[in-house]
Amino acid sequence: MAINHDIDVIDQFECDFCIIGAGSAGSVLADRLSEDGRFRILLLEAGPPDKHPLIHVPAGFLKLQNVAAINWGFRSEPSPELNGRSLDLPQGKLLGGSSSINGTLFVRGHPEEYNRWAQLGCKGWSYDELLPHFRSIERYDGDHSESRGSDGPLPVTALAVRHPLSSAFIESAKSLGFPMLPDINGPRDVGVGWFQQNRRGRFRASTARTFLRRAMGRSNFRLLTHALCTRVVFEHRRAVGVEFLMSDRLFRVRARREVILAAGALKSPQILQLSGVGPADVLSRHGVALVHHAPNVGENLKDHLLVRVAHRAQGSVTLNERARGPRFLREFLEYFFLGRGLLSLGASNAALFARSREDVVAPDLQLSFTPGSYAGLGKLEPAPGMTIGLWQSFPESSGRVSIVSADPNTPPAISLGYLTTQLDRECMVAGIRLARKLFEEHELARHSVFETLPGSAVTGGAELLEYAREYGVSALHFSSTCRMGCDKRSVVDPELQVYGVTALRVVDASILPSASSVNTHAITVAIAEKASSIICAL
Repeated sequence: MAINHDIDVIDQFECDFCIIGAGSAGSVLADRLSEDGRFRILLLEAGPPDKHPLIHVPAGFLKLQNVAAINWGFRSEPSPELNGRSLDLPQGKLLGGSSSINGTLFVRGHPEEYNRWAQLGCKGWSYDELLPHFRSIERYDGDHSESRGSDGPLPVTALAVRHPLSSAFIESAKSLGFPMLPDINGPRDVGVGWFQQNRRGRFRASTARTFLRRAMGRSNFRLLTHALCTRVVFEHRRAVGVEFLMSDRLFRVRARREVILAAGALKSPQILQLSGVGPADVLSRHGVALVHHAPNVGENLKDHLLVRVAHRAQGSVTLNERARGPRFLREFLEYFFLGRGLLSLGASNAALFARSREDVVAPDLQLSFTPGSYAGLGKLEPAPGMTIGLWQSFPESSGRVSIVSADPNTPPAISLGYLTTQLDRECMVAGIRLARKLFEEHELARHSVFETLPGSAVTGGAELLEYAREYGVSALHFSSTCRMGCDKRSVVDPELQVYGVTALRVVDASILPSASSVNTHAITVAIAEKASSIICAL
């Protein structure tokens, strides 16, 4: 793409805060900071508006991850730990970010993981201190308790339908001694329960359709789409504005108070590095002028390696058959008229939280059940199937994100670094074995014809680990590349200000001090809610 490098200055809207990224965090920030009334807010989004029709159908996530126009299209570097494979890493590039293309599941995580943050010196980030922010974002439609919110912008709702095979999964877990969790987002330890969704009626409730929609009509708020941030502009280590590409032209906007990076755990470190904040050797190699040597920008990348155990199913119609032919027409009509059925469902139905060994403080395995099976990214098998997808909740292994060019249109190098420690390898094997035990319990066993993945011939620990290496995929739960903390490995402080510079914050999943045990959407929204309260209190 040819770029006109003459810089146009946007002066008709001088802002107090310029927010980069209109995803799960940026939409919350835009709403809360503009709601305050004292500030003028500019929100930049590299992608388009959220107009694709499948965005608003919960089950549309299966197809959306392959739509190039609303996806960053990231791909990982070949990984030695995955036998040299590269993985597709779809991330939302549109209003709402990945909250507009994800599986709609809302999961808070275990209280202990947030208490660990506080123990690392992140004052204000314990579970009890985060709980008010979780409550303030939620509009939960279930039984209320002190831990749940009912008046927030983000709908959190029970599944519209409960598939019989998912009920069988829950009964199998109970047969193994796991307690039933009446609310997986309430105080919990080990146990099994039903997922909850970000869904309003029949439609997906992304942060764009909830938080951002509320900001759109305010006179102190402006949104620009198709605006790709090229760098943060500094004067004497103070962030004073942002440069961005729009309509093949380069623009610059000044921010009187702060620039806030909310571009996600893969984009935020890239933008920091392009702006001169990052490892000096990397920046020098690619001709980026150094503003501040920050060697840990892009380091500590955490993600969950997702491994599936699948069975050919019988005795119940699975999602595989319901997604094609005359059955799909019936599903479409049920969804259109009643808001129920296959199209109302998200990425999974139910989850088991378990320990891989007795000396683990918090459950370190999540096993999620889907009454269907996959033939690739976004594709269901034609024959009946059911799947348990599992991951290690707190992986020790980590990767990195690093620029490979000063061109902002060039994707960064993403090294995932899975399974590099013995603990991670042992935990993964334990998870696969637990999934098999669940399938052996009567309630699920009576619906099984045979195991399709990894297959009955794969039995030993070394073989199971090799299966994980060959077939594991990213759970797309990226975090920790701009790690929060008070030590030398940290990029931002507990108020999310970037060390070594001023007037610049990072507010997204990249600030997590360690991996989230679950899907990262809920904690990302809560992070942005807390960050908004910090900023508005200044």
